[in-house]
Amino acid sequence: MTTKSDVNSTAAILSAMALGTLGVLSFIVQPALVQGFVTHLNLSEPAAVNLAGIEMLGVAISTILLALPRAPFNWRSALGLGLVLAILGNIASALLVESPQLWIARFLAGLGHGAIISLSFTFVGLTARVDRNIALYLVALLSYGAVGLWGMPGLLDRIGVAGLFATFAFLLTAGFATLRHVPASNSARGVLSPTARQLGLGLLLVGLLGVLAYNMAQGIAWAILFLVGMRAGHSEADVAQALFVSQIFAVIGALGSVFLAERLGRWLPVAFGVLLGAACIALMMGKPALMVFLIAVCGFNLLWNFALPFILGAVSDFDEQGRMMGPAIAMQMIGLGGGPLLAAQLIEGGSYYSAEIVCIAFFLTSYVLLTIPMLRHRNLQKGSK
Repeated sequence: MTTKSDVNSTAAILSAMALGTLGVLSFIVQPALVQGFVTHLNLSEPAAVNLAGIEMLGVAISTILLALPRAPFNWRSALGLGLVLAILGNIASALLVESPQLWIARFLAGLGHGAIISLSFTFVGLTARVDRNIALYLVALLSYGAVGLWGMPGLLDRIGVAGLFATFAFLLTAGFATLRHVPASNSARGVLSPTARQLGLGLLLVGLLGVLAYNMAQGIAWAILFLVGMRAGHSEADVAQALFVSQIFAVIGALGSVFLAERLGRWLPVAFGVLLGAACIALMMGKPALMVFLIAVCGFNLLWNFALPFILGAVSDFDEQGRMMGPAIAMQMIGLGGGPLLAAQLIEGGSYYSAEIVCIAFFLTSYVLLTIPMLRHRNLQKGSK
């Protein structure tokens, strides 16, 4: 029988998905939000990307703190604190939107959002069918993201950046209604994957570095996508429409991983997703025509959300005790936070060439780093049969 504290109960999984969606309220629409910082707050492009990166730095710090080994703590209390920090940070952002201190408010919001994202993501990673549940979790996030990216330019025209942050704060209050379905303790574990095999510490670190490199690439690309489309000479409406369509493809990618999770294994989807993801970034270089830009962003988003469940599922299977998901999510958030900060330093005179090259390099590096432990894991599986 399942209970409200059972990580595999329907109510618990749905609560994690709802909380996860609230956690990414700003990140999932980050390309349009960065463009909004430029057009509505009159920030330079590097400053706008950097502001997004500061929020993601807060996300990364929360994730790291929550991934540190410690005695079991109360899930509900930690998520409640995350909701409070995110609400206060977004309220402060609405009040300080014209102030140089806006970055402090976004950092505070990032700390709260990071706690919500990390704990809900880690929680889903402890379920018995981790690949499927992570993919369904992504579908929930991406469905919101599709609508958000499509409607963001018009919404900002009507309510401004301050109104948007106030809306985020209001929506986050709904998260408190889900807490009673969250397991009370982080010691609650589901059934560990029967495909888990114990790798050595060195290979575990290599795998985590692979997750970091992959998400550095994603963080760079996600922060500059809207700006890249604008640089190519396309209108704000056309770029927003392209990103909306790309979110639909992202949902397709996540759903694809749901149906293929138990059919393809993991190495092939990871290789396919990472290498073709790099190719999609290459397509965006220069000044791509609108159709080329549309194909590139749709491919990028589809592959990102197709490959990510396989990557996290593979890394979680590198340890038989189920201890890898927390550190893997920490690496993911460090990458997604560090990517925009690095991208801001690489933007030169309106050119994104250097950022795109570094993004591709991180993709290729992640492929090598992830392949090494995955091959060892596969050999261990064959040896145990």
